[in-house]
Amino acid sequence: MAPEWALNLHITAKVDVYSYVVVILEIVKGIRLSNWVVDDDIKKLETELGRFVRIVKRKILCGDESWLEETVDSRLQDNYSKNQAKVLVEIGLSCVEEDRNKRPSMSTVVQALLDC
Repeated sequence: MAPEWALNLHITAKVDVYSYVVVILEIVKGIRLSNWVVDDDIKKLETELGRFVRIVKRKILCGDESWLEETVDSRLQDNYSKNQAKVLVEIGLSCVEEDRNKRPSMSTVVQALLDC
């Protein structure tokens, strides 16, 4: 659920972008990202999605090259397009920004997916 729903803010088309990409990220990761988990590092209850986004962004910023292999569902056993998976995750990260103004439009998302 997009933060706008939970915070009772004005609803725009960006909630659809958020929801659509959560499904894409769940497909890539192979798990449900809406579950609640306890993060032992920070002793905080958070959604699996929040944890996923935080960890992947940190690995990308640190230059950790293994982030993609660790992100994609291991059941695929490297039988996937790394370029397509990378684009999906990068688009996904941009679409789940809490600030809806930072999220791309659905047409931008669709064009990025078609381009890859």
